[in-house]
Amino acid sequence: MADRTEQTHGPAAPRELTWLGGNPGDGWYEMTGGLIRLLDGRDPALRLTLAAGGGRENLIRIRDGAGHLGMSTDVVVAAAYNGGPPFDAPMAGLRVLGTGWSALPYNLLCAADAGAGLGEAIAGPRAGRFGAPPADTTDELMFRAVVAHYGATYDDVRARGGRVLLDGYDALVRALHAGEVDYVFGATTLPAPSIAAAACGGRRAELAPLPAGLRAHLTRRYGCAPGAIPAGTYPGLHTGDVATCFAETVLVVSAELADGTAYALTRLLLGALGGLPGVHPSLAGFNPATAWRNVPAPLHPGAARAYREAGFMA
Repeated sequence: MADRTEQTHGPAAPRELTWLGGNPGDGWYEMTGGLIRLLDGRDPALRLTLAAGGGRENLIRIRDGAGHLGMSTDVVVAAAYNGGPPFDAPMAGLRVLGTGWSALPYNLLCAADAGAGLGEAIAGPRAGRFGAPPADTTDELMFRAVVAHYGATYDDVRARGGRVLLDGYDALVRALHAGEVDYVFGATTLPAPSIAAAACGGRRAELAPLPAGLRAHLTRRYGCAPGAIPAGTYPGLHTGDVATCFAETVLVVSAELADGTAYALTRLLLGALGGLPGVHPSLAGFNPATAWRNVPAPLHPGAARAYREAGFMA
């Protein structure tokens, strides 16, 4: 194996790095593309390319060497690193470049004519029709947890005449407009074009709060942070603050990534702080003074060096 510090000193040969975002149409995919454009050309030794992915899938691909850098959430990274559900064994080789890159609210879109609250639609005698992001994404895993909180499974929902459609955000909103589903659940950046598009169809929809008991469960069991989507975020979908829970975006790499490469990536990001809000408004909340604290997997030593040199870490 090559020396992990080999790229720290002296000129580095150009290296192509794959950055795993989300699914096309969601906030992570667009954000990752914007970050790559922001960083493009700032370090000739690094070339970044975008690939689609998902919060769970990205971790597996990084573990298997099929990607170098990936988006995930704090909840899922902690589960993967420690070997908790839905992972069968600890992914001890995961490292992070920091957390807090974008707070992701869990959105619950409901058709105005859905006729039932979330809990009743999941566990009631006549189940509702639901949409959530594709299997193995962090959002779909959380939706499974939501369904389980109400004592049901996908099969239970289908057995009672309901539906569970797993697809990308754009397709789910189209399905909502077309009357194929009545509820769409998922977490994406704030604001998200796919969520905003729900206000523009022929079928009226609203952004509904997560029930209080569910918010408490997600906070207690999965480490989500309670909060609200502010009034005015999605005109036509809500008139006031919408109570929900948030997950934090984490940048994940492998422990095998050379220290110099992890250092260079983190240094580039920290050097571009002023441009982050222009990539996506949610990135305005990134705080480099706290990004290295309370991480769900160990901070990569190359990233630690970048935070220290930039004065954000003692």
